[in-house]
Amino acid sequence: MKLSPFTLGECEEFFKSRNVRMSRYDIVQSYMMLGGIPYYLNYFKKGLSLVQNIDKMFFSRNAILRDEYGRLFSAIFSNPEDMKRIVDVLSGRRCGYSRQDIIKKTGISDNGAASKMLKALEASDFILKYAPFGLDRRTEYYKLTDQFCLFYLKWVAECDKMNPDFWMRSHSTPSVASWRGFAFEEVCLAHIQQIKVALGIAGVSTTQSAWALRGDDEIEGTQIDLLINRKDNVVNMCEMKFYGGDFAVDSAYERKLAHREIALAEKLNRRTVIHPVLITTYGLAYNEYSGSFMQTVSMDALFK
Repeated sequence: MKLSPFTLGECEEFFKSRNVRMSRYDIVQSYMMLGGIPYYLNYFKKGLSLVQNIDKMFFSRNAILRDEYGRLFSAIFSNPEDMKRIVDVLSGRRCGYSRQDIIKKTGISDNGAASKMLKALEASDFILKYAPFGLDRRTEYYKLTDQFCLFYLKWVAECDKMNPDFWMRSHSTPSVASWRGFAFEEVCLAHIQQIKVALGIAGVSTTQSAWALRGDDEIEGTQIDLLINRKDNVVNMCEMKFYGGDFAVDSAYERKLAHREIALAEKLNRRTVIHPVLITTYGLAYNEYSGSFMQTVSMDALFK
């Protein structure tokens, strides 16, 4: 029987039931690492901070989840090494790869077995198949969406020596802050329905995708974290920012947003309008540039 991961709201209820006290800011971070899997959340100990719990689970001597990555694939799949090769490749590129690129990079035979492996990973919620915005609908990409795998391959697998307080020493570094920005995007993508409710479009048919425009000598490249393409002739151009306070737009960021909107508008038909949306932890700071966004969705909306 397939069991889906908890949502953020369900994670919060689970922690409360076990008297594990964490702010929503930290619950979101726990989701970045463990993806709302109850089996993993069960290892959180009350009285410890998020950082202490992560060190205890992944980096301490005899850490319970230190070797979980290998055990996980062996328990689920009959061909775990092939599956891990696919996941390892997808972990290296946020937008993922096409089926042909995956086959080329992994060396897996281009036959029915490859398709079965991709379908099995998709059915198990490890990867997501999607059609990138602006490309032919027949062009399908696969991206790694499992937060546990993304966290493990980024930080645990690369930690050669056991360092019992690795996360305590690392969690405030610029490299981890950068990683949180990307990981927050995955958390948001796992809560699209909550975002649609917050935007007042729960009943509107939509498709979701990231979008990237490759630059050249004449055109500056750009990338948009999330596009919600709606059937009511609106595209929500979403920026996702994991921030320790209210996010403030400055003049440089306003210019960047304007460039993205212009580039996107050239790819849309005349009937479609663009609504810039900020999805962030706490909110948007009011200043002369805050009008760049038409709507703001805070992390509290993701818990509903």
